[in-house]
Amino acid sequence: MKLFITSILILFVFKISAKDFTYKSTGTLERNEVTTFPGGGKFISFKHAGGFETDIGKYGKYQCNGSILYDNKSSLENMYFACKFKDQNGDAFIGMGKRLKGSDMDRAVGKTVLIDGDGFWKDYIGYKCSYAIEYVEDIVFAPVKCKK
Repeated sequence: MKLFITSILILFVFKISAKDFTYKSTGTLERNEVTTFPGGGKFISFKHAGGFETDIGKYGKYQCNGSILYDNKSSLENMYFACKFKDQNGDAFIGMGKRLKGSDMDRAVGKTVLIDGDGFWKDYIGYKCSYAIEYVEDIVFAPVKCKK
């Protein structure tokens, strides 16, 4: 009986932690439109797209659209974005997020939340993810870690 209960507990704990996942996306900056303010600030509208690969056997393509506002000292004020990911089976999820305030325009960290999904991804709605993003010229690299 003890062995049975222990086995059930181990399976339960494994099942809970098994849904956490990571993914890496790599893409190309397709649009980067800048409005410069007379006082030195700027507003940027961007779009990037590419591919992603997860540690749970899913891979596919993605597209992100967003906006960034910098103050007159090039410090980040706000960045909001939405990304759509579509996997190899045609199932999709939407992540929305923002970047943390800071002054480095090329490297950044932030948070995103999976707000919608279909098929396989329905069970992942509400997951919170943290990411780091790196731009090398017009190529975008972003490792992401997601938890319930």
